[in-house]
Amino acid sequence: MKELLPHIFIEKDNAGRTNLIIEDYELCDFVEDYLTESCEISYEGKSISKSVSGEIVRLTFSALVEIEKIESFILKLSMEEITKIYLLNNKPA
Repeated sequence: MKELLPHIFIEKDNAGRTNLIIEDYELCDFVEDYLTESCEISYEGKSISKSVSGEIVRLTFSALVEIEKIESFILKLSMEEITKIYLLNNKPA
């Protein structure tokens, strides 16, 4: 697993699909809207798990979608914007 931006990670699974792991549901909504509306990429599956720090969302993309393509789109996002959205539900200690 590779961290692309704070709270956003990417990995390939054993089936060759790309997974985007996002450490907050609100942040995930933002990323989903960006990918589907601005980048015209949709995901195949979505799973949510609980952790000590909150919800972790995993977006799974088709094996036909190259990991480099998703990575390049995510890296165009502003780190400041990502942090601002994450802090809406996750106040610093």
